[in-house]
Amino acid sequence: MTNKMKKIFILAPLIILLCLFGVYFLFPGVMFDLLKTAERSAAGLKQHSIYVKGLRIEYLEGGKGDALVLIHGFGANKDNWTRFGKHLTSHFRVIAPDLPGFGESSPDPDGDYTIRVQAERIKAFIRALGIKSLHLGGNSMGGNIAGAYASRYPKDLKSLLLIAPGGVVSSEPSEMFRRLKDGKPNPLVAESIEDYERLLDFVFVKRPFIPRAIKKHLIQEAIEHQSLNRKIFKQLRSSVDDPPLEAMLKGLPIPTLIVWGEQDRVLHVSGAKILEAIMPNAKAEVMDAVGHLPMIEKPEETAALYLNFLEQREPGPR
Repeated sequence: MTNKMKKIFILAPLIILLCLFGVYFLFPGVMFDLLKTAERSAAGLKQHSIYVKGLRIEYLEGGKGDALVLIHGFGANKDNWTRFGKHLTSHFRVIAPDLPGFGESSPDPDGDYTIRVQAERIKAFIRALGIKSLHLGGNSMGGNIAGAYASRYPKDLKSLLLIAPGGVVSSEPSEMFRRLKDGKPNPLVAESIEDYERLLDFVFVKRPFIPRAIKKHLIQEAIEHQSLNRKIFKQLRSSVDDPPLEAMLKGLPIPTLIVWGEQDRVLHVSGAKILEAIMPNAKAEVMDAVGHLPMIEKPEETAALYLNFLEQREPGPR
């Protein structure tokens, strides 16, 4: 090997490393997209797009078997399900959409983001994909939407997964709602870097690791969407057309797993037992040392709870 070739052999990896560092620090959005795509790929999920009633819906899909549609919560998006979905794509055709107004989907031109309207959008989305029977899950606002869907279309569903769902009005007041009642800022809406750091502490007991450059990109997105998020949150709190979740689900025979983090500061964990008591085929699982997002904080354990629940009710392969 000549001296020139030796220099090239030594310098090439260094140049590649420097380029990666440059992308990481100078272009966090590019690095974010690369890591996001890698994580989706590891979970067996790919992004797709479909138009439903004039709205563009972006969604993740992967796996084979019965359809499992997963609905994200307020201020979130379809990638909230990636780590959870990784443990389910070998059992289900996992589908996770961005609701209109969130993530990469189109905002609603009429500005209606109430639970009732969002449930009908999920129905239209499912119909557009040609799905007639499915498992349905949701977290927080998404759990409320999933419950509204179940109350309207119970014959569509094989099971229901509610992860810290919103809308349980008879539960004890959570820390978030006590703060709002006292006139304090909404901890789920970020207007600054400090707000975003507080948001992470509020929804997690143990934060997932987020590289600095990636967090910078997430903070920028959160701040850009804070105005719309405020509007949507106000609608959710003031809507008189959306009945309480416990009223919608009372007596519903759909096999339902309710998962809640013991340390949830957003929605009080007492909601788990309330829902379990009013549904004949429901089971509540409370996870210790977990906050508002069990499917992110402990994705494998949360997926195992769901699979075990289904196996107990449906012996043998699905």
